[in-house]
Amino acid sequence: MTSLLLLLTLLAPAQSPPFAQTTPEERASNAEALRAVDAEQWDGALAETLALVARYGERPDYLALLAEIYNGLHRATDETAAWEQFMSVSPHPDRACPMVGRAYRGLGQYEHAIDAFKRCLAADPTNAKLVHFLGLGYEWAGQLPAARAHYARAIALAPPGYDYRVSMARLDLHQGALADARNRAAEVLAYVPTHIEGALVAGLAEQRAGHRPEARRYLELAATLAPEYFDVRLALGILDYTESRVPQARGHFEAAFLADPSRRTEVQPWLDRTVGPK
Repeated sequence: MTSLLLLLTLLAPAQSPPFAQTTPEERASNAEALRAVDAEQWDGALAETLALVARYGERPDYLALLAEIYNGLHRATDETAAWEQFMSVSPHPDRACPMVGRAYRGLGQYEHAIDAFKRCLAADPTNAKLVHFLGLGYEWAGQLPAARAHYARAIALAPPGYDYRVSMARLDLHQGALADARNRAAEVLAYVPTHIEGALVAGLAEQRAGHRPEARRYLELAATLAPEYFDVRLALGILDYTESRVPQARGHFEAAFLADPSRRTEVQPWLDRTVGPK
């Protein structure tokens, strides 16, 4: 989940009334909502934030907070609605990205994700991160040539662009170019050994090539760096299952589901296969 306090720090100076202009009651309500979010008490945070919006209007910082809470509650439809409200009233609509696109992805609404990313990019057309986000939207929609073009543009705008190079590697993976995917990801890891996505892509490439020890090395690195990453847990579960390590596989599949319940359909067949003793 996006760092909420960082997000609000970025939003508040340009988009909210100065702190001194808010009332003590409003400041207290805002602090209570933030405390609830920090404790992941999502229902309490939601009630407090909805009350803030009702009392003080659709301020961008409160809408961002509302969207973040819906993310914590796994209510993607409500999250996209909150981000769309944010984009309609904020002088910096690009700050809704990539969160709004990811929420649309959770709903399988890839064209809506692309549209949101296009609107973010329109606010800052030479921002490499925003170019990359639009590439992600195209990738999710299966429009791989458009995705590759945007990743290449992001690299050109902000070299060396390690994140964008890993996205290129992921496209190689989609297209079955396993050696290219592994090599691109390994090159990034040589410079950034803690690159989570790089380790994941390298691991998946090795796994699909049938190189299980190498795949495990990369995937376990990714799991160490990001233990609650759905794709990492799913990949490790599949690797364990292929090696008849069913209890370990089951543990990874359960962890994947807990990490992202919105992707249940992807992990459910594996959960079904690993029920009970084998």
